[in-house]
Order: sequence, then C-alpha cells, then structure tokens
Amino acid sequence: MFIFGMLRRSLLYFVVLLLLGVGSLSAQELKLGVDFVTLFDNTEYSGMTQQKSETLFSSRLTPKASLNWDKSNNLVVALDLTKDFGDNTNILSSKELQLYYNYSTEQVKLFAGIFPRAQMRGLGSDIFFDRAHRFYHNRLSGVLARKESASGASFIEFAMDYNGKRTFDTREAFELMTAARYAERDVYVGYDIMIGHYAKDYNPATADDVVDNFIFAPYLGVDFKAGDMDVDFGVRYVQSVQRDRSMENIFECPKGVEGYVAMRYNGLTVENRTYLGEGLYTYYDRYGKALYHGLQHYAPPHKNYPYNALTLSYREAFSKNTVFLDFGFTLESDSRGWGTRQWLCVSVMLDNI
Repeated sequence: MFIFGMLRRSLLYFVVLLLLGVGSLSAQELKLGVDFVTLFDNTEYSGMTQQKSETLFSSRLTPKASLNWDKSNNLVVALDLTKDFGDNTNILSSKELQLYYNYSTEQVKLFAGIFPRAQMRGLGSDIFFDRAHRFYHNRLSGVLARKESASGASFIEFAMDYNGKRTFDTREAFELMTAARYAERDVYVGYDIMIGHYAKDYNPATADDVVDNFIFAPYLGVDFKAGDMDVDFGVRYVQSVQRDRSMENIFECPKGVEGYVAMRYNGLTVENRTYLGEGLYTYYDRYGKALYHGLQHYAPPHKNYPYNALTLSYREAFSKNTVFLDFGFTLESDSRGWGTRQWLCVSVMLDNI
C-alpha cells in the first residue's frame, strides 16, 4: 500500500504541475505508461580461473507519465522500483527517478535529464557494459544526441553519463560516449568510443586521484540474407588507454581483436564471439566494477589469451509487441577452464495506457 500510495501521489503531483505549467501550449497530450522487466541471469564459473559465479534475479516496475506537444516534444517523469528476489529486509531494493526531456523525429533524437540507457544505440558490446550493469544502472544522467539515416541503418550519436557526484566518500565519475555506424547494402562499418573519468572524493585521508579510462573499438562487418536466415559476421579492434595518476602515473595500452558470427532464424540465434588479446581492464583488481562496467572475462591481466563464448538464444514478441520473452545459454572458455551463463528475461512495455 505504501508503494502504490507514493506512486499515486507522485503521478498526481506531476499531472498538476504539467497542467499548471504548460496550459498555454497547443495540442498537448498527456500519456500514462508502465514498463516491467524480470531478469534471471545465472553464471557458473567454478571451472574458470579468475571469474566469479553469481546469480541475478530481480524485477523492475517503471510507471511513467509524459506530456507530448507539437508531435516531437516530450517531457517525461518515471519511477524505477526494483526488487531483488531473496531480499527480505526491504520492501524495495531500490527506487530511482527518471526525469527527462525528449525531442524525437524520424531522423533526430535528443534526450536531456535522467533517461533510459536503452535509448542509446551504440556501445552494445559487453566490453563496455555487461548485462548486470545494464539492468541495475539502466539510466543515463546527462544528454544524448543522435542523427539517423532515413532507413535507420546508419547513425551517429554522442552521450554523456554523469554517474558519480563527488562527496566525502564518493568519487566523481562520468563517461563521455560516442558511436557511429554506416551501412551500405550488406556491408557496415562503425566505431564505439568511451572516455571514462574516475576522480577524487572529498575525504582528505583518501589517497586517490584521477583514473583515465579510454576505450576505442572500430568494427567492420557483413550482414546478409541466406534464404530465410540472417547472417552477421565481422571483426572489432579494441584499443584501451588507461592511467592511474595516484599510483603508477603511466599510460597502459592493452589491446585486442574480437571476431563474431551470428545466424538468426525466426527468433532463434546462434552466435559465437572470440576475443584474442590483452586484458582490457588494467586496474580491475584495484577498482573493480566501480571503474569497469564490462564483462569480467575481459579483465584478466595475462597477455594474448583467447576468450570464446558460444551462445544459443531465443527472442519472441507477443500481444502486439508489448510483451517480450528472451532467454539463452552461453558456453564460455578463458583458455584455462569452462563456464556457463543462463538467462531468462520477460519484459512488458506499455507506452500508452
């Protein structure tokens, strides 16, 4: 009852503010919606040398209200209510706010405020953000701008996520990101870039300084139809430049190459990814997930190690594309042992109720 009461009051206050603040706008439209997602993600890495097994099982409900005017402008407020299964000490495991302005046409997208991470098209590789980070940090706090081609196959975008306000015991942190993709017939080329800034807190006893974390990943691929099957394969070069100014204060530049191939048929996908190169997260043992948000398989420091992931997955949409089912199984190897990942995700997206 507490949750629903708080939600009801929040939406009521928002509606009143909208009616008072934008009454002079023409053709404004108030919409209510809700998103829901339940994710089970289990990893079994006991056979691997450095990876840690864990189980993620959680649900998130996101009721939202938006005001639309002149067709392209939207002002949105939403509340992320998350509950981790097995967490019996709290009614909710977390509650976070989304509050943003969105300008949207067929080819131009602009966001400002605290908005869903899913609005970003680039940096989709696990090198940048793994599934757990995308779920628990599903918001970007900052701005996003994207220009798309008429077909939507090509785009360029820029984004900033200010995710760490400097306090006595919290370090300042933000990420600058850009991505682009150009597709011509079956061939595509693109890049993903992230510039990470992980700085100081206000505690004078803390021996910390700025940590620079830059990752540049250009890629080239081919995506074509083979009968009823879609085939996508390509290669990605990854170059990282990192420096911990409070410790070694030298530039570390690990790099590697990742090849991938995926075959899709009626929602069923078979995909294989192979990474060969150096560990991309130089200071993972020092800062862990606070600095690096990608899959832990890219962290081991030993050089020229192969990491391979073979995935079988299925995705289906129901009820006029409002309900989505996504599940899969991944068999992984870090050249020293084997591990598995299994996941099941059920999503409901109701943008206008």
